[in-house]
Amino acid sequence: MGQVQANLAFASYAVRQATDRKAVVSSHERELASSAYRKEPLSSAALGLLIASFDRANDAKREKLLDLGGRLTRRSSLITSASVEAAARRNDEHSFFRWLSRGILTNESLRATYIGAMAQATARPGADATLAPVLGAKPSWSARYWKTVLGTPESLVNAAKLRIRVARAPWKQTDITDADPVLMLYLVRDGHFDTARQLSQVLGRPHQASTGQGDDVALANFSRQPLLPPMDWQLASSGNLGATIEPERKLLSISAIAGARGYAARRLVELAPGSYELDWTISANTALDKGMLTARLDCAEKGGNSNVAQEVDLDAGRQRADLGRGLISVDPEAC
Repeated sequence: MGQVQANLAFASYAVRQATDRKAVVSSHERELASSAYRKEPLSSAALGLLIASFDRANDAKREKLLDLGGRLTRRSSLITSASVEAAARRNDEHSFFRWLSRGILTNESLRATYIGAMAQATARPGADATLAPVLGAKPSWSARYWKTVLGTPESLVNAAKLRIRVARAPWKQTDITDADPVLMLYLVRDGHFDTARQLSQVLGRPHQASTGQGDDVALANFSRQPLLPPMDWQLASSGNLGATIEPERKLLSISAIAGARGYAARRLVELAPGSYELDWTISANTALDKGMLTARLDCAEKGGNSNVAQEVDLDAGRQRADLGRGLISVDPEAC
């Protein structure tokens, strides 16, 4: 009898909530739930309704019932929602994310809602550290979380910090996923270069950098396929201009139709202020007219400022850049 009353009260409340998400538990539903709970203390439906019926003036009672409900069941949507709300009110980040992850795992009808809430909450200070054990365990819904958080601009930096954390010990999730290249592009687009560099390094794609002390930046080491552009090479793939890398031959192949314009390949590198030589070797099917193929050095932080950009015409054969004194200069004031 107790379970019947609990189910009746729950059904009544669920019907009203379906049309009004702000609907509260009615006095009749509460009476049914109270009667059911007295007869069936293990009824999660009755307990969930009682919890939902308490206002903030009864927080102490509500917390006790929430604790009981958490130990009683993991599948009650009412208990889970109330627990998420209570954790958020008392700023308990660990409990908040724990209950969200529990709800994602056990409540299919609200899974998208809970994942969306987790993606939004990733923007909170310190959320990357709190979420690391949750995502580090690589739950079955983790791919949906990463896809969702990519569409949450305010959470992107913390999402990257979280990705860096779970790539390290003890989780060591270093395989590049479908979400990683998108996250990398968004970080660079928004100017978060340091975070992008850290992400590239922890995923085993070391970022090219120079200290300005005679380092060889080795831009043309085409020995691997690009997986994380623009920290790796970002290759053109349009109808009139395309580029591919052949790792076995360590070369970049460019194909273009007449009149094609644009970047065949580009890459983000870190250069200390100083002067640099640019060497290249090119084999072409036809003669390269002046301006047909160029190398361009620009400052990413200036958003492609034409006043600081430097271009070098690339000729066939083994060549060295001839710009000024045969050197490319990186001005510390320009970037």
